[in-house]
Amino acid sequence: MRTIAALLAAAAALAVAAAPASARTVKYAGKTSSGHKVTFTVKNGRIHDLTAGVRTSCLSIQGGGAPQGGPEIFGFSGSLPLKAHNRYTFEDKPAFHWREVTVNHDLWVKRRGNRIKGRMRQQYEFLVSKFPIGTFSIYSCLGEATFTAKARS
Repeated sequence: MRTIAALLAAAAALAVAAAPASARTVKYAGKTSSGHKVTFTVKNGRIHDLTAGVRTSCLSIQGGGAPQGGPEIFGFSGSLPLKAHNRYTFEDKPAFHWREVTVNHDLWVKRRGNRIKGRMRQQYEFLVSKFPIGTFSIYSCLGEATFTAKARS
């Protein structure tokens, strides 16, 4: 009886000692499919402070405007759960426009050992005023990239 009690006490002590190890912060870094750097941290099953570059193209959906393209920052300063698909929206100032717009983000992630693979997608729209006064061109922008990030010590 004492042996069983001692074994249970030892198992409980190991479980309590192992709990803080799962709460540790792990930094990840890697590359996107567009060649840009991606960095974030994982703590308590949540992704924190993700920053990455994605290639983005903007087209005038009414025609008559020149297409635009280049790198855009994909990221957030808060945290998201480490689950298969996250969808979130916030106001941000994009690289191709001078005012804040509503940016729609999608983030898909999979954890494989000490690597996290994922896909990022962002979409937003903005207006560009034209001549005569009161006319506009509507631009729609889409940026996508996949990434692989490895845990850093």
